[in-house]
Amino acid sequence: MNSKVLSIAACVAAVLTASSVLSAGSGLPGDVARPGDNGVPRPNLQPTPAVPAPSPPPPPAAPALPIELALQAAQAIAQACKQYPLGVAVVNSEGAPILIYIPDGSEAAHTYTAIRKAYTTVKFKVPTSDLTIRAAQDPHFAATIKADPNLIAFKGGIPLKSGNGIIGAIGVSGAEPGGHDEECGMIGIAKIKDQLK
Repeated sequence: MNSKVLSIAACVAAVLTASSVLSAGSGLPGDVARPGDNGVPRPNLQPTPAVPAPSPPPPPAAPALPIELALQAAQAIAQACKQYPLGVAVVNSEGAPILIYIPDGSEAAHTYTAIRKAYTTVKFKVPTSDLTIRAAQDPHFAATIKADPNLIAFKGGIPLKSGNGIIGAIGVSGAEPGGHDEECGMIGIAKIKDQLK
């Protein structure tokens, strides 16, 4: 086989591997991967009529954080910590993002870390600062965090509580140098805590 054929075969294998990974989505709640065939529109096929299956009754709705409160918290964080190029994410009780906030002059990349901090907080039901300590002391737990690309054990994920229940979380990333992510996040919590129900 000549090198051109091998090169083409390698490219095809890489595309097929990437396609299978991308079609699976990131695993974050609410992420169902790109539409179509990995971002390419599907051919215009005639749809076949589907018989709808009876759907089970929805589970009782957990208390949800109103988007207005999420925005107030994110804006309070951005205003109080405007010296940092941070990103803010607010997730619901399932860890699905409901608000991504990138203040002017900030780096969008920080919001992905902020989402992961908030998601991790909801998953473990504690601030990520607690998980930072646990990961440093427990190699098995550290391996669990490393094994899931959506988990992160850095400070900056803070639960949002209503009564004794967690209704979501705020994640902050980028308040550097000095590691002020959690400190900035607490400013957002303080802004809305009296309005959480």
